[in-house]
Amino acid sequence: MRYKIVMAYKGNNYVGFQRQKNGLAVQEVIEDRLQIIFNEDIRIVMASRTDSGVHALYQVVHFDSVKLLDPFKLKASLNGLLPKDIHVLEVSQVSNDFHARYSVKTKTYIYKIKTGEYDVFLNGLAYYCPYPLNLEIIAEGIKLFKGRHDFASFNTSPYDLYPDQVREIYNFTMTEKEGGLLVFEIKGSGFLRHMVRMIIGTLVDLGRGKKSLDEVKMMLEKPNKSKHRYNIDPNGLYLKMIEY
Repeated sequence: MRYKIVMAYKGNNYVGFQRQKNGLAVQEVIEDRLQIIFNEDIRIVMASRTDSGVHALYQVVHFDSVKLLDPFKLKASLNGLLPKDIHVLEVSQVSNDFHARYSVKTKTYIYKIKTGEYDVFLNGLAYYCPYPLNLEIIAEGIKLFKGRHDFASFNTSPYDLYPDQVREIYNFTMTEKEGGLLVFEIKGSGFLRHMVRMIIGTLVDLGRGKKSLDEVKMMLEKPNKSKHRYNIDPNGLYLKMIEY
């Protein structure tokens, strides 16, 4: 039997989703609780390997077991065992051809930036930018990323693992909320390691006047992985949605 789980979590207390040797990962917590419930060794497959400090509003995993459990009861059991910064939203039984990672059609991320006065209640949940930003130039920069591009300049995935670094951005918006909170939302066919954070970091540099639109265009038209790129803080990044 294959099970699909949709969950949300705050990433502040974890080294990322995937198990690692240097600290506690979300995957480890989920698998340990599933082992208690199923009384067998469970290994989950994730849709996205979010990094240390990154949050998720909609993360998807699947796993297989010979045991048949009611999805509603499994959800309740998991939430009863999980820490308060991880919560299961949905549990369902799916066909064996469903794959949490390889069946993905699109992913959507949001990134939050707090401008103006520092807000202590957003600490760890948004990136605080103490510098004034030119939102008009940032809006122009956002337009450059839409469509199909080689994003080699905007990720840290090596060519030997990902020789094809072309991805398509379907939608990319910036919304200014009350209190100086900027929310960027980006939807694409897929994202490489640190890709969203490096794009947002470039837009921040653009808004501060540290980069020009022509420089950003050049980074897209002539990809170059050898130059250092600004990888903005992970705490402002959220995995918002995965579509299959």
